[in-house]
Amino acid sequence: MKRIFYCLSVAGLIFFSIGQVSAQTIIINNSPRPFSVVPPTSWIQRPTSTGNSRVKFVAPPGTPSAECAVIVKELPIIKNQPQSFLDQQMSSRLDPKVMASQMSARFNNVQVFKTCVATISGHPSQLINFQYSIGTPSGEIWFRGTTITAATTPGLIWTITCGATGRTTDEAQKGYSYWQLEMFRFSTNVKILK
Repeated sequence: MKRIFYCLSVAGLIFFSIGQVSAQTIIINNSPRPFSVVPPTSWIQRPTSTGNSRVKFVAPPGTPSAECAVIVKELPIIKNQPQSFLDQQMSSRLDPKVMASQMSARFNNVQVFKTCVATISGHPSQLINFQYSIGTPSGEIWFRGTTITAATTPGLIWTITCGATGRTTDEAQKGYSYWQLEMFRFSTNVKILK
């Protein structure tokens, strides 16, 4: 938790004292490896939108639009790698320019503000703090958020994505600022079970 806090603080986010988490822990079993989450306070669980997405929560109506999701993907190429090797691979900081270039293949107006090493359930992970837009028939939708990725045995890639959306960069940023503490709590409370 300290590593993610430091990483996000360095990225320009300031968090206040984190009190006791009051939401209920939920166990997710529809995954190659079960895990638990603590949903953001007052957020609503929604059906997942992809086969690898295991759980998704959205901000309640009447508040800035935001969501958090956990994706767990099996990657056969790393299936036989020991945890020590996977941890070592995830312990290096990603290059922000390289990540912006890679994300630009799928999204518009990509900006990567910060990358750093964090943790998911005690495993080294790579955090990306970013913004991008997607063109839709009704105009651009902006997304402002973070993605944290880790690898665990047997060949699993874990991705926690949290962020806010808006019709403008300012609207997405305001939603991100409004929900950043809840998104931070969600990310730090994902626990990978044995």
